[in-house]
Amino acid sequence: MGILAMVMGFASVIFRVSINAHRTALAHAEIMRKVRAITDQLNTDFRGLNKSGEIFMAWVAKPVSAGDNKDHDLDGYERFDRVMFFADGDFQSHGSDPTIRGNTARICYMLAKKPAAIGGQPPIKVDGQKAQERILARNQHIMTADETLANFLDPNSFTDSQWYEWNNRYEYDNMSLEQWKQIPYDNKRNMLSVITGIRFGTPTVSESVWGSVIDPADPDSIHMLLCEGVAEFKIQSWYDAQQRWVPEVDPDGDGSLADTDFLLASGGAALEPEAVPGVLYPYPPYGGVVIRNVDYPRDQVDREHFSVIPGLGRALKFTFTLYDSRGVIKEGQTFTHIVYLDD
Repeated sequence: MGILAMVMGFASVIFRVSINAHRTALAHAEIMRKVRAITDQLNTDFRGLNKSGEIFMAWVAKPVSAGDNKDHDLDGYERFDRVMFFADGDFQSHGSDPTIRGNTARICYMLAKKPAAIGGQPPIKVDGQKAQERILARNQHIMTADETLANFLDPNSFTDSQWYEWNNRYEYDNMSLEQWKQIPYDNKRNMLSVITGIRFGTPTVSESVWGSVIDPADPDSIHMLLCEGVAEFKIQSWYDAQQRWVPEVDPDGDGSLADTDFLLASGGAALEPEAVPGVLYPYPPYGGVVIRNVDYPRDQVDREHFSVIPGLGRALKFTFTLYDSRGVIKEGQTFTHIVYLDD
């Protein structure tokens, strides 16, 4: 009986080890599928980057809070960056009937907000979500001149609910790229705030409708869902003048914010919670670069100088942390992907 018990004990241990190894292998395979989905989409979109169009990049760093969230790049901050740009390609809508097609689209990548559990409350911001439950959104609006489609965009008279519908439900803008670039500044500041979830200038639209909001159970928002389980989304550009990737919270890694590329709050001991660095391209009409300790002439935020513009340049580096859906890999896995912007 003693030998039999030992054999049974060893068998149970081997069985548990085999099961755990199998679960871990499945989790790694799931994460790698997510990596391919994200990187393939980034490659496709930025391969078609239209440098005659508008680009808005904003970098957001939030202090790591207690709880489930982790600091994956060891600087004490989580990154929730976002970018809006125009791309050329073969685009079609996902939920519209009839299907909308076009050769140019406005695309925005960002980590999405989620609907509040209680109706009437504002959506849950990214830093209020568990890291493993965050969602990477890709919001695509096809530029079209199709006269059969409703020309609903009137930022002069939009209500908050109409702003929300425009950004989260509609999949097209009934205008040309040139018309978009000439939108008056008072309207553009509202539009960029709503699209990216970032305060651009002094918007007059309620913050409750800023940014992409995704509910996986809502079929009307699924067209924006690129990947679930994305804890951080960090975007950096290669800055030739300093031979490094920018922006960085702590460029030299010494634990001090003295050399940070982000904007400092009063006193200099913490990052400014609302004002964030960013770049808007091109100038004219509204372009410019805001990165701490980087003095770049506004009149060179143009196509001719694209490869040296801080925040854009010759390449973008995306860093993101992914979790498997079953929570097998507790800390998640962090990946880096580079896309080149040279012509």
